[in-house]
Amino acid sequence: MPRPALLSVFAVPAVLCAVWTIVAGKDVNWDLLNYHYYLPFELLEGRVAQDFFAASAQSYLNPVGYLPFYLMASGWHSVLASIVLAAAHSTAIGLLYLIAWRLFAHLPPRERAILAGLAAALGVATSVWWATVGGSFLDPLLVPPMLAGLLLLLDAGGHPVRRAALAGALFGAAAALKYSNAVFALAALPLALALPGLSRAERLRTGLGYAAGGAAAVALLAGPWLALMWREFGNPVFPLMNAWFRSPDAPAFNLLGARFGPPDALGWIAFPFRMGALDRDLYVEIFAPDTRFAALAAAAAALGVAVAAGRAAGWRALRAADWRVLGFFAAAALLWLASSANGRYGMLVLLLAGVCLARLAERLLAARAARAALAALLAAQLVLMAMASPTRWFLAEPWTRAWLPYAPPERALREPALYLSAETQPMAVVAPFLAAGSAFVNVSGQHSLAADSPRLVALLERYRGRVRVLGRELQYADARLRRLGLRIDRQDCFVIEWRREDTDALSRAANALALWRTAEEPLAVTSCALRPAPRDPAEAAAERRTSALFDHIERSCPGLFRGQSAVTEPLGGGWARHYNGLDARLEALDGRVALNRYRSAARIELGAAADWERGAPPPGCR
Repeated sequence: MPRPALLSVFAVPAVLCAVWTIVAGKDVNWDLLNYHYYLPFELLEGRVAQDFFAASAQSYLNPVGYLPFYLMASGWHSVLASIVLAAAHSTAIGLLYLIAWRLFAHLPPRERAILAGLAAALGVATSVWWATVGGSFLDPLLVPPMLAGLLLLLDAGGHPVRRAALAGALFGAAAALKYSNAVFALAALPLALALPGLSRAERLRTGLGYAAGGAAAVALLAGPWLALMWREFGNPVFPLMNAWFRSPDAPAFNLLGARFGPPDALGWIAFPFRMGALDRDLYVEIFAPDTRFAALAAAAAALGVAVAAGRAAGWRALRAADWRVLGFFAAAALLWLASSANGRYGMLVLLLAGVCLARLAERLLAARAARAALAALLAAQLVLMAMASPTRWFLAEPWTRAWLPYAPPERALREPALYLSAETQPMAVVAPFLAAGSAFVNVSGQHSLAADSPRLVALLERYRGRVRVLGRELQYADARLRRLGLRIDRQDCFVIEWRREDTDALSRAANALALWRTAEEPLAVTSCALRPAPRDPAEAAAERRTSALFDHIERSCPGLFRGQSAVTEPLGGGWARHYNGLDARLEALDGRVALNRYRSAARIELGAAADWERGAPPPGCR
């Protein structure tokens, strides 16, 4: 490909994505407010021992990948930071085009360029990708290295071991910075072991080179953080996999992420077809209907029928590079569905789907028919995205000079305190804006902490008389803090304001182009002092009885709870345990027990508490 053409392959998507991110509005997603901004702050300021689960269970993910966003968002204008991020994310489009360009090498130049362009466009025809472009998520930043790694593994080239090692380093970097990408590094290993045109010994060397490159990237980008976690908590991936490592600072079970994914064999078969529905419980948290996977499944089935019927010319025409891309896609898709089925985590699969579909369509149909079918599907998918999907992952804010325009009062800058959050959204994003000697703990939320947790007890003692609650809405905090022997003093509160500084010329220009806004959300944070409040002995006894009951139910119904457990907390006039990985809550109310799967609006009745206390679990709970 000539150099000017190659330049345009990346320049055109960069301009497109820069315009899109301005039009879509400033990304203020919940994960940004939770941990995207907190993690690099935790790393740079050495706060691992100072805070404790400040951003809930995500507090101890590898923070290195979030450093670019943190550094830009801390000093740059939000519009400029977002454009730079969007340009980096846009490289995925260029790499999809280059992969498709390789697959259509047998076509005349004009036809090759048209189909490669359609393949790349279909690849990014997913709201999961566009909603993250120019924002703080790592997923669109780590897809390009993996696509580049795949491109390197399509043939041996002149230096196969070197190519394989570089591909391994790219996949290893993606896995090091976001652990869920490890399944894609595993899916690419067979490609390194089976590079075409090499002897068995040479293939073994390329496989070892791939593994060595991946190991080196993990050691460089994740090794220091894993070592710090091991030294501090006795678990390199704390709090994950704690059934194996048994750190005393987290429950001794392996955290699950079972929100998405096929529940059974029929679910696996139906999955690509269900992706076209308006369903936020299937594979992603936002409305992101996707018809491409149904079309891809149909195309693969049609090609299989053609082979079975003896009309196998198209099948035989698939070349080595085709098989490598299709094989990698199939392995990556299966591993993604088996491990999480979370659409953001599977962004690599979502983008490659368009390339695979274009390749199969070109084999099944005449050239003009293939182009027309792909263009029609692309148009239909874009219309569906425009009608059903948000431009941002939950919140699209007006552009402002500062990405996070928090304005704490002078007192919050001057007086260090222990800040306890007692909500599902910890709002750890405000930690960098408060006094340097402060500490942060999310005591109740996605991962609630036991009242006798040694680190929590030590922090409460260290900051005695300087303990405060922190949250967007504090109406339920009193009930959640009673188990710690604390109550809110509403005479001693201040507000960390969210001030939209959008009067500068760049913000005004960007907001004139932005077409979408999210409904108003409370982004300001309130903090109130906490005072000692001796706990009612009767309430403490009721909690102990309910905890014993819940323990018994969890052991008796392993199929429902899958080894998960949680802290018992008040819920209205009863008690509950919240299982974040299951999107479920075990509730004991009015003498009855039920598992409330709130995201899917399903409620599993587990009978009377008295029956459980007599040792008679209901049939079918297992």
